[in-house]
Amino acid sequence: MTVPRNRGNMSTGHIRIAELAKEDKGRKFYSIAHLLTEEALYEAFGSLRKDASVGVDRVTYAGYEVDARENIQKLHDRMKNGQYRAQPLRRVYIPKEDGRQRPISIPSLEDKIVQRAVVELLNAIYEQDFLPCSFGFRPGRSPQEALDEVGRIICQRPISTVLEADITGYFDAIVRNLLVEMIERRVNDGSILRLIAQLPNSAEQNPLFMMIYASFQSL
Repeated sequence: MTVPRNRGNMSTGHIRIAELAKEDKGRKFYSIAHLLTEEALYEAFGSLRKDASVGVDRVTYAGYEVDARENIQKLHDRMKNGQYRAQPLRRVYIPKEDGRQRPISIPSLEDKIVQRAVVELLNAIYEQDFLPCSFGFRPGRSPQEALDEVGRIICQRPISTVLEADITGYFDAIVRNLLVEMIERRVNDGSILRLIAQLPNSAEQNPLFMMIYASFQSL
């Protein structure tokens, strides 16, 4: 199970970034890639599901864990030297209740590590921008809390209609160029943007991107 990120388990660097983002909603961050340290990558590795499906590399959590420190060091060196390259996704299909097949994209293990570390860094910034009424995929928030909030509003306000909407296939149809433009409104660190550009679309990062998109659309 992934441990929700909050101030208590954020690094000093992440806390400072969050404070700056909260103080100035228009602030741009030009140099944050240095926060993707070996330790940040190691923590990202530790937060992954140990029983998750493997990607095209066929590397399991247990196999990587045997020499985790050395593997993380080599990964960090490749990232610093500009030699890191994301691998293709492994595509699998799982049955849906209506009989259709739902496509699932599975990154390689090291891509999961990099994605998780990047997401944690961006979360420190964008959590300061998200609306209080947003609950989906956010650290420390749950679907039950969202339902409780809906119930509270229905009971306390003169509500006569409740609308439910869903974006069909969003995770598979993400518009990368548009999202990068939105990310650049807050983050203009070339190293981070290049990482985002090459990382494949997967469930690890898309929820954060979805929230960034929704946040800017509501402005």
